[in-house]
Amino acid sequence: MIKTSTLSTLFFLFLLTSVPLQAAVIKATPDRDPVSMNETFNLVFSSEGSVDDSPDFDPLSKDFEILGQNQNSQFSIVNGKMSRVQEWTLTLSPKRTGAIPIPSIAFGKDRSQPGAVTVIEPGAASPSKPRGVTDDEEIKLEVEAVPKNPYVQAQVIYTVRVLLRVNLAGADLSEPVAQDALIERLGDDHRYSTSRNGRDYTVIERKYALFPQKSGLLRLDPMRLTAQVEVGGRSFFAPSTRAIQVKSEAIDLQVRPIPAAFTGKHWLPAADLKLEQSWPKNPPQAKAGEPITRTLSLIATGATKGLIPELGADLMLDPTIKQYPDQPSLTEEKQPSTGITSTRQEKTALIPSRPGKFKLPAVEIPWWNTKADKLEIARVPELTLNVEASGETSGQTAPTAPVPQTAEELSSVPVGKSNVPLKDWENVWFWLALFLGVGWLVTGLVWWISLRKDRLGFQNRDGLLAGKLPASMSRQAQSDQSPGLSQARKALRLACSKNDPAVARTALLHWASVYWPDRRPTSLDELASLGGAALAEEMGRINRIVYGNAGDAWNGDALWAVVESLDGGENQKHQQVGLEPLYR
Repeated sequence: MIKTSTLSTLFFLFLLTSVPLQAAVIKATPDRDPVSMNETFNLVFSSEGSVDDSPDFDPLSKDFEILGQNQNSQFSIVNGKMSRVQEWTLTLSPKRTGAIPIPSIAFGKDRSQPGAVTVIEPGAASPSKPRGVTDDEEIKLEVEAVPKNPYVQAQVIYTVRVLLRVNLAGADLSEPVAQDALIERLGDDHRYSTSRNGRDYTVIERKYALFPQKSGLLRLDPMRLTAQVEVGGRSFFAPSTRAIQVKSEAIDLQVRPIPAAFTGKHWLPAADLKLEQSWPKNPPQAKAGEPITRTLSLIATGATKGLIPELGADLMLDPTIKQYPDQPSLTEEKQPSTGITSTRQEKTALIPSRPGKFKLPAVEIPWWNTKADKLEIARVPELTLNVEASGETSGQTAPTAPVPQTAEELSSVPVGKSNVPLKDWENVWFWLALFLGVGWLVTGLVWWISLRKDRLGFQNRDGLLAGKLPASMSRQAQSDQSPGLSQARKALRLACSKNDPAVARTALLHWASVYWPDRRPTSLDELASLGGAALAEEMGRINRIVYGNAGDAWNGDALWAVVESLDGGENQKHQQVGLEPLYR
């Protein structure tokens, strides 16, 4: 016996095969008519039969903007007859007002029926809304640009305001578009209330900073807001909505070129600019051979950090003062009220080689005040740097002529050309005689001890002259026992041998942190205070190549020689402590 479900299936298939094959009838129907210029609407294409091919909706692009489309099919059986309905729903935004024809759309060999829709101005009332209520009153989109005649690369504050008198279920605001301009968003949206023509609105405000890159006409394309507005007939699950699209006005800017009155080397337009300097102590105090750090800072309101020039690159200092600049620090801060504020900070280690008073020239940065529309110069005044003698220099006595050690050396000294007074030569003879006498005494003592060695029972032949290493063992010997320091030296040596300045800089800082574990230097002035001017000079040379975009090749032999002198010098110093034995 055949089951009932099987009979139903066979009957359904019979109905499908019994549908006659005929040309499809395709209708085009807007979901409402008329439509406001600022509104979107749905255009539905429906067919009661199968169409020949997929539709081509390109002809609609002439008068409408196609925002979206979807497709669905429905089957129904009425009085034993089955019908199939296919639908294509397009969301359209009109490009103009008036009676706009809907062209016939091709579905392969089949074509839809032509139609029409009426598009009215935003301020006119439509039958779909109560009389006196218009789209223009429900939602507004305002834009503003200040100033409208900026200089090239100067800041323009672009403000977008969405004014609402309805509840939104969702919204999408486009981004500003302009050719030959940099655009940066400033902070988060700001919400507040306002009044327009006696009506209250909720305002959502968004701001941008815009920097035109070419002089001449600059057009800001209209902004567009696509929103889903809640309407009456709220269902249990979700509110009923309708789509609205609002466009703003386009804005034209007349961008001015660099004014002829600007005489600076680097064009720098800004609403405000400050140039400051700072020292570890004020007034600055320096000592010969010791580094002191000078910090220059420039804060520009209404300018990007890419426009700020170098601050101390052209300063001509006394040749006895060496400069070692660190990598500059560049930051940007974005505020809706003032736009972009950029800061450039440069730190330079200055190492004077001798005491005295030195003039540090003034630092001047020409800039164009966009508020006052005139040239101004930010200036750090000239400064006199007083350099004192270091503790080691002040404690040294005046250099004297070397003391000859033998009679032959004495005879080779030209008396007529000697700058040493006669009394000093008498002192030399006295100390030379004393030195030779002590030497003979030590020699006799060693000879006497060697004769009595067996008798006194010495087991160590060299016991008198040999001993343990001093407690202050050299850092060279310690490095052989420290795997961390040994590895750091190997890495630095490899970077120097490959002449790679970037890797050598990292390896040098790592080696210094292991070599001086209590200090762990990270900057140029710290290295100079610990390793001396020679190490700081090599570090400065690396910084200029790595961060100064210099194309010069770097040779690591000089840096490795300085490191070797530091790492091995202390050991050699300990080995030379004490008098060399007269006899071995």
